[in-house]
Amino acid sequence: MHKLSLSLLTTLSMFLSACTSSNIPLVPKSPMYTLGKTDGCSTANGTYTKNSENFHNDGDYQEGWFAGRKNCNPIHDAK
Repeated sequence: MHKLSLSLLTTLSMFLSACTSSNIPLVPKSPMYTLGKTDGCSTANGTYTKNSENFHNDGDYQEGWFAGRKNCNPIHDAK
């Protein structure tokens, strides 16, 4: 009886987990994040680009710059 209950519980939880959404809604990024990402991407591709004032005073710009530098790595793009 215990094996049957465990089996039923496992099957039920697998069935219910299939009904959940894995889509996480994307939150639009600020214009400063986008600018930072563009500058970081340029840096990753060999042209150092950074607005020092924005980098030190705007968290969105700084976060975008690091994201651009990390995700626009030409080594990854060449593969």
